Amino acid sequence: MVQAWYRIHAAFWTMLVVSLGYALGTFGLVVERTGAPSPLTVLQEDVHRPISIVHIREINNGSITGTVGEGARLMIGDTVITASAETEFRTPAAPFLVDIIDIPIPHGALFVASKRGKNYYPVESSAGSNLTPENRLYFRSAAEAEAMGYKKGK
Repeated sequence: MVQAWYRIHAAFWTMLVVSLGYALGTFGLVVERTGAPSPLTVLQEDVHRPISIVHIREINNGSITGTVGEGARLMIGDTVITASAETEFRTPAAPFLVDIIDIPIPHGALFVASKRGKNYYPVESSAGSNLTPENRLYFRSAAEAEAMGYKKGK
């Protein structure tokens, strides 16, 4: 009978501790969720100088159109683009629509020929510049090009 009493007593205290722990934990979570509101942020006036913006809207029918913010200058190459009174601008897009192909020339190469052709040309000549980059062969001298079977081009 005494052992039964100890078991009931231990079960009672265990249930009490578990119930209190659950209740306090739940209460703590509710207090944490409904805690003090975050402090108010006071907005201050922006004292920075506004930045002028150039907004390119589109490239259409060979023209670039957009707007220029107050105080901004728009230069394309050496040309200054002036905006209308409404800050709108329209300028030809041709200077931007050019494909520039930069072909590296090996150090010391003075002549170039096409793998498919029969003639060689100076590297800096217009005929040499017009050769397809994938087909180019470079030579350090005219004698080297002639030894490979190429003739001097006109």
